[in-house]
Amino acid sequence: MYNKGPFAHWVPKPVMLLLMMIILFPMMAISGSYTTIASDLYGAMSVYPEYISLAFYAGSVGMGLSIMIMMRVKMRFRSKEIIVVCSLLLALLSYMCGTTEDPRVLVVCSFLIGFLKMFPMIEILLPVMFMITPTGDRGKFYSVFYPLSIGFGQLSGYCFSSLVYNGSWERPYILMTGLMLLITLLSLIFQHNQRFSFKMPLHQIDWLSLVMLASSYMLLVYFFIFMKQQAWFTSPYITGSLALSLILFLLLIYRQKFLKRKMIHFECFRHKNVIHGTILLLFMGIYLGSSTAFSQFTLGILGYNNLINADINLWMLPGIVMAGIMASFGFKYQWPVKYYIGFGFVCLFLHTLSLYLLIQPQMDIRYLEYTMIIKGLGMATLFIGIWFYTVLGLSQEKMLGIMAVLIPIRSAISTAVGSALVGWATYQGQWQSLSDISNYLDSGNIQDGMGIYQNINYNAMMASSKIVLGSLCWLIVPVLIFIFTHSYGNFNIRRIIMLRKMVRGNSMKGYKLS
Repeated sequence: MYNKGPFAHWVPKPVMLLLMMIILFPMMAISGSYTTIASDLYGAMSVYPEYISLAFYAGSVGMGLSIMIMMRVKMRFRSKEIIVVCSLLLALLSYMCGTTEDPRVLVVCSFLIGFLKMFPMIEILLPVMFMITPTGDRGKFYSVFYPLSIGFGQLSGYCFSSLVYNGSWERPYILMTGLMLLITLLSLIFQHNQRFSFKMPLHQIDWLSLVMLASSYMLLVYFFIFMKQQAWFTSPYITGSLALSLILFLLLIYRQKFLKRKMIHFECFRHKNVIHGTILLLFMGIYLGSSTAFSQFTLGILGYNNLINADINLWMLPGIVMAGIMASFGFKYQWPVKYYIGFGFVCLFLHTLSLYLLIQPQMDIRYLEYTMIIKGLGMATLFIGIWFYTVLGLSQEKMLGIMAVLIPIRSAISTAVGSALVGWATYQGQWQSLSDISNYLDSGNIQDGMGIYQNINYNAMMASSKIVLGSLCWLIVPVLIFIFTHSYGNFNIRRIIMLRKMVRGNSMKGYKLS
């Protein structure tokens, strides 16, 4: 096994580091659907916004699937072959996204982009991980990698919004096409032809399980995204997608149970940390779903464009950096993970509470910047803390299989669930608010009634947003109870004995807390 990284021996080390950054950051940024220009995409294509959301989540599903086979692919092909072929395919897919008018093509290309970009990323992440932590300390690596990836995602989102605002919606895709071709050229020039290890065949990959998992997740994402657009459970497509998704997932579990070479070790979900981490990821997705109400308020009521929205999101960067610094000190001095995760949820609660208090027709945009700092701090904290605890104690083989299941849950399913709940509650609240306002309109003599419809609609949107955000604020109570009643591997039987004695009214003389 070579240990010189992916580049030839004659390349100076500073140039190696520069090449790694040139390859890594565009690979992180490329996607088939960019959230910061979503309204421009569905406006230009004249399609429902749900198609653009489906394309975005399809990329996350593809990323999760590729993790199951990326080490086998790495051992089958040379590093240069992986980066050259994948970057060429990514350039083609990005060009297709920028020239198509069919949203279904966008969904398929986004899925393939998410699937393919993980293979070049792992070629760069492995040497970067060795530079950050030669001992393989996951906590130290997460405290650097997640703030870097989340922060660069926000920065690239602003750049894409600026390109679209000053040009057309195709410009980000054309830019990423050019960057992928540049990566191909750099790889051909500077990479060596050595293999990572012995040559491993690909015929042992269980392709049927990959198809079943991909289909199950995509059907489930379709269910949550198109529920409102398809009239909820009255649509046969909605009920059918949910039923078929569950059936495929159950068949996948049954198939993996009898395979000689398992791709996903579902018995790991019996571990307390995996179960606890999965539930926390769903809670986090519900809080992140509040961005639906935030976008509705800033774009629909305040009249901001995507560029201003992306500029506000840039204020997440200070919070993201602070989360990384806290995680670095926390893992170094062994802070309790329980309080670190609890702190992250409290930050998301404060962000939601701030939006609840700030929603009004006349509002200073600078106040939103302060709330985004808190959101960045909370989101990065939870990405690091939950992921670190969930895969704690798992072997590399089991961890890769679990990550294939959990990455779509973290980046697609949980956020889709949160957005569906927030969207449903906002819709119901808006109709209820319109009904309440109409009671007062019926009692007056109003001339040009249609002229005030816009103001009435804005008031209804603000009222429903306040109802939804206020309800989300109360979610912090069960979340904190769920967190602080979990042991996080530090179960103290002495405290349970003392609690039982206190309940029974027995004497605790001679007992110590620890």
